[in-house]
Amino acid sequence: MPGKENIVMKLLHLPRTLLLLVIPALLLSACGDRSELPERAFVMGVGIDESENGKVLLTFQVYKPSQSVAAKGKVGNPYINVKTTDDSVMEAVRDVTIHLGRKAQFSHMRVILISEKIARKIQISKLLDMFYRDHEPRLTSSVIITKGSASQFFDYHPFIESTISQQYFLSEKSAARYSAKSEEINLLTLALQLRSQTGIAVLPYLTTSPVETGKEPSVAGLAVLKNGLMVDKLTSYESEGLLMLTKTYHSGIIQLPCPSEGNEEASILKESLEVVRLKSERAIKLQDDRVTVNYRVHASVAAIDLPCTTMNNSAEESAYEKRIAQEVKKQMKAAIAHLRKDKADLLDIGNDIYKYHPAKWRKWKPDWPEMFPEIEFHFDVEALMITHGTTAGKSLLETKSD
Repeated sequence: MPGKENIVMKLLHLPRTLLLLVIPALLLSACGDRSELPERAFVMGVGIDESENGKVLLTFQVYKPSQSVAAKGKVGNPYINVKTTDDSVMEAVRDVTIHLGRKAQFSHMRVILISEKIARKIQISKLLDMFYRDHEPRLTSSVIITKGSASQFFDYHPFIESTISQQYFLSEKSAARYSAKSEEINLLTLALQLRSQTGIAVLPYLTTSPVETGKEPSVAGLAVLKNGLMVDKLTSYESEGLLMLTKTYHSGIIQLPCPSEGNEEASILKESLEVVRLKSERAIKLQDDRVTVNYRVHASVAAIDLPCTTMNNSAEESAYEKRIAQEVKKQMKAAIAHLRKDKADLLDIGNDIYKYHPAKWRKWKPDWPEMFPEIEFHFDVEALMITHGTTAGKSLLETKSD
């Protein structure tokens, strides 16, 4: 064909060095494994449960390439949910082919949901082993523990996103960054926690809201893992305190009760302040077999909602900052009290001792779960109010009494 002859003639006139680069490129195939899109089922989310007969039950949320039904002109869901049951996770994954006629593809997976029931019986590392060994899943995929079966959470319709898997993925990140009511954990950070010296880990907790708000799914609180098994759960309030202690606190809201003084309205309302910046420093002191930990915390806050308080001078503002500091200290102490009860060092104190005092750690490591609750903690907390919002120290709409 003339076209091919012209191409060959042009190639022969190229410089030798450039020719050595062009010819191998022409021999390369566009798709290494010759896989076509219609042969793949792109998985957005995976749910792991225990079936009624004691096998592994997997739920796959698979993205649908076509969202419209041309014959009726209706728009359908851009995803489907497929369930498989087998003796192992990998076999259940392969069973997707017998339902869809496509092989499951995990390169776009956003979340892995694991039911609390199976997380308390089987080590997380064993449930997720396939996702670490296989080359397709990204280590940035989120891992979340669910209250109740993981499968049920794929039945909810997303509010804004195309899939509920994407909604959970973003909810986890937002909860960690803007409300501090959970922590952002993916396959990579989970592996780092489980492989640390203490082996203690946390995962975000997915549940449904109270009946009054319509039972929408929400990411709030943290599941505590010891030896790879879920043993307890931190509330969203305790989770905020934990993030303050571990230098992973980005932003959140601190609430202070209004002085009631017999006022029914004040007894219901609470004042809210946004933590714009929180800096936490920690010093660990070792003396014989005693461990003392000193925390120094500085919180910069903005007044967002002050229905009960007026601040007309620096003295009143200083007194209010002390109330804020006390609340920050209270949240951190609440988290520590729960960790002491669980004998769970989620503060990485043991990991730091291993890093800087390896000889001490080799001696203490076998007894560390018993030593951790005996650690003495001290707090120095300072709060600074950097703004009152767009008004002064009193409410813009405050009515004057006669």
